[in-house]
Amino acid sequence: MSISLNHTELKTHHPRIAAAVVASQTLTLRHIADKLFNAKQLMDELCPLSKGSHQDVRGYLVYYQHLLACGKDGTFSGLRQPSQFVALGGQRENPQSLMLKHDSGCHLELCFDSQGDIGANDTAKLQDVLLENGSSHNHQRHWISLLHDCTPHPVQSDKVITGSDMRYAMG
Repeated sequence: MSISLNHTELKTHHPRIAAAVVASQTLTLRHIADKLFNAKQLMDELCPLSKGSHQDVRGYLVYYQHLLACGKDGTFSGLRQPSQFVALGGQRENPQSLMLKHDSGCHLELCFDSQGDIGANDTAKLQDVLLENGSSHNHQRHWISLLHDCTPHPVQSDKVITGSDMRYAMG
């Protein structure tokens, strides 16, 4: 159970407790910012944009069969290798998730949620980045969250790629 504490209430009870709570929240935000930076850096390595960086993206959209990233300056850029865009979950102009595939065969699922604990603080509203390991043993794919602390989970699959709660039919 989580209880929301008012900083004014905390200060009246004990100033040191209030300082510890603020310090903890600051560390948590910094930790999330570091994870986001690292995840976007990996996205730049595995699925780079033709111009710019995933670090500077304020939103993604799908135009016909192409993924476009809108930069902070308002310019659009596609993927350097457009074929790395595999699937869309949600609406083209406001995706809930995007599936990208690296040449090695591993997939990246980008999950968006403007109300989420991470997405609400990210310019692109990125809530999670799920990475599939490159190997598939006994048709099990292992997904790892790059932004949330959780253990990888295997997914039994032949032609369906699953990440968070989205299912993508692969052709």
